[in-house]
Amino acid sequence: MAAKTRTRSKVTSPGQAFVLPQLLLILAFIFWPLCAVLYYSTTQYDGLSEPINVGLDNFIFLATWPDFYRILLNNLLLVGGVVVWVLVPFVMAIAVFPMKAASTIRAILYIPAMLPPIIVGGVFRIVLADEGPVNSGLRAAGLGFLAPGWFTDPNFVLITVVVVIGWATLGSGVLFYSTGLAAISPSFIEAAQLDGVNRWQMIWHIYRPALRPITRFWILLLTISTVTGFFPWIYGLTQGGPGVASTTLDYAIYATLNQGSTLGRGAAIAVVSLVFIALIVLIQAGMRRIRKTEEWN
Repeated sequence: MAAKTRTRSKVTSPGQAFVLPQLLLILAFIFWPLCAVLYYSTTQYDGLSEPINVGLDNFIFLATWPDFYRILLNNLLLVGGVVVWVLVPFVMAIAVFPMKAASTIRAILYIPAMLPPIIVGGVFRIVLADEGPVNSGLRAAGLGFLAPGWFTDPNFVLITVVVVIGWATLGSGVLFYSTGLAAISPSFIEAAQLDGVNRWQMIWHIYRPALRPITRFWILLLTISTVTGFFPWIYGLTQGGPGVASTTLDYAIYATLNQGSTLGRGAAIAVVSLVFIALIVLIQAGMRRIRKTEEWN
């Protein structure tokens, strides 16, 4: 038994040595900043003087700040936009996949994903301005009633954001789904065609189950991005306005930290964002476990 233990330790020791640098990187770039955010969220800090511990005052401020609830609602509404950002690429990938020019079409659709969000946002702010070319063209065609305040109407601005981000992420979604479609065995498709299934049955009973892992990954990636990755889009498109009608949690962190004297409140918003992300991951994990249980039964 002792000899087996010594042999096992000799085998695993080199592997542990190779893992150690990665663990140190995780501690340095993830665990330590996380601890720092948790600490500063309980302080009053301006970045220059010594932090003053204020306990939960920053979180109490957020709980009594009316705009913060609108910011949370904005994030929830953008999470609803994930349905569009997933469904449209799914349908588009299935439509494009059998075409002879599929590779060219996918390359064209992917171009927006390579453009910096700040640049894309600036272009759309010009194109969709109240007196911009789109609204001017609609008015000239007698369709002025279809010319809303794309970025100035508080009730419409998030719809604009969802559409623009959907346009920018379409190519990535199509690329992911096309990879999954290519992995489906042609024999399944041929067997389904011989059985006389129609297009809808093919999508629902073959494509949808086969692409489920990609759909889960794409949903999780986009949902987490609504909390942590939309700052460049909001900054480029609306800068959180009008008012806080399009402000998200990550943009609120930037706006709060930019004030200089409220770094503790910015850290508190970051903690709320982390909780938001944790809930998203837990919900998806729970749904996945329920689905596995149902399949097992």
